[in-house]
Amino acid sequence: MSVQTFNPTDLSQSAANWAVAQRIVGPFAPHAQVSPDLTIALDPGYLLNGTTLTEVKAQVVGPFAPPVSGFRIDRVVVDRTTGVASVVTGSMSNLTPPAIPMGKLPVARVLLQTTTDAITNTVIVDERALFDQTPPTASQVMCRASLNGVNQTGVPMHPTVVKVMLSHASIDIGNSFDAANNCFRPNFPGYYLIYAQIAMTMTNDTWLGVLLKLNGASAGFAYGGISCSGGNRIHSTVEDIVYLNGTTDYIEMCGAQNVSSNGTFLGAPSLTYFFAQKIG
Repeated sequence: MSVQTFNPTDLSQSAANWAVAQRIVGPFAPHAQVSPDLTIALDPGYLLNGTTLTEVKAQVVGPFAPPVSGFRIDRVVVDRTTGVASVVTGSMSNLTPPAIPMGKLPVARVLLQTTTDAITNTVIVDERALFDQTPPTASQVMCRASLNGVNQTGVPMHPTVVKVMLSHASIDIGNSFDAANNCFRPNFPGYYLIYAQIAMTMTNDTWLGVLLKLNGASAGFAYGGISCSGGNRIHSTVEDIVYLNGTTDYIEMCGAQNVSSNGTFLGAPSLTYFFAQKIG
């Protein structure tokens, strides 16, 4: 329905009732500015994520850019975690509003014409749906990636730290494996359990290490290593828990070795692999 303006009477009971109503029905209420322009206003709101209650102040959204021809329906959304509002731009002369991005909640639709020079309540449609009924399984993330049976050759000796070029995910619930960048990049914020294992054929008195990098940096993250007292196929493992923001954060699996100046990470999926699971 279109947005309307409500002005309560100046009575103490009305003021108290209105304060309650604002908390219950008013979060993120979209409406035109007092002096309409090409922005809209959102009332204060709040979001509950697990045990974290986030209070969000009133926001100004926009400015919106009118289409060069025809009409356009834009969508206003808020981030599920922070409550920060943003605009999803629609398609020219398309009656279907743009899709709601992952990790966002819908707040309003705004109809823009080429002649739009101010946004009034008549072109704002309130579509707040702040309680997602999607089953919890929809936000599950589980990923198992490997070299897919292909040895990674030409691995230089320590002190060089080499990225393991994970190429295939046999399990990828939540579409978190970034094949183009050989890394794990989940779409949901939360805490993740990470496990990594590298295997090599080693010789006497050599060692193999595996480490995890968060956004390209290993500082403060886990490292695991193993020494070999006799020639054999040896694997090194590491495990840690990390918070990832679901947008820009990513994890890379890396290794270091002093076996050979031209070393080889064994490619069998049972020997060299990466595993991650969202746990909270």
